Amino acid sequence: MRFLICLFFIFLFSSSEIFASGKLGFGVRFSPNFSFVSFEGDELRVKINEDLYKSFAASILINGEVFIEKKFPKVAFGFGIGYKSLSEQTEAIILNIAEEQTLSYTHDYGTIPMYMRLKLTKRIFIRTGVTSLVNLRNRLNTLITNTNDGSSSSVTSSDDKDYNIFNISGDFGVGYTLVNSKIAIDIEPVFSKNLIGLFEGDVDVNAFQSSLGFSMTIRY
Repeated sequence: MRFLICLFFIFLFSSSEIFASGKLGFGVRFSPNFSFVSFEGDELRVKINEDLYKSFAASILINGEVFIEKKFPKVAFGFGIGYKSLSEQTEAIILNIAEEQTLSYTHDYGTIPMYMRLKLTKRIFIRTGVTSLVNLRNRLNTLITNTNDGSSSSVTSSDDKDYNIFNISGDFGVGYTLVNSKIAIDIEPVFSKNLIGLFEGDVDVNAFQSSLGFSMTIRY
């Protein structure tokens, strides 16, 4: 990871001659994704949370970004600005003989992705990089289900837990260029994992978010 960060800085502060040899490009990228959560910390608390939370949230969230990049014959370096949502969801919690509760936490982030795209063949490439995330909003959805008749009601409220404002993720994808012309279209499964715990401060157990999505990129 340190190597990638150093590589980006080398790219950003390279000489004008190196920049002159590449072409400037830009584009948009969007991706539906599933959110996953894992836990680290006290062994007993980790086990309790693993039993309480689903390994991935059932909802599909949409992420997007705009970017500019410097393109060379075999590699491109880029950065952008975007938006990302991640979520965690509990298993059904029994409240009483007739009701159960499911909690869904959604976190909205502003993002600054930096990446390197390396061509393996004319159409196949890998893309790897890091993304800086800024926590913008946290919401809690409480779903109450009546187990007798199947009816349900839900309430969404602000989630005021102490979350880290800043985070960083490691990103990796393997893509295929569907349209390879002046305007290119790529499709790409992408995996991202946050490297800093979700909660701030000294906690017994912390949650680490990750996501798996299917990205489509339109670039010039």
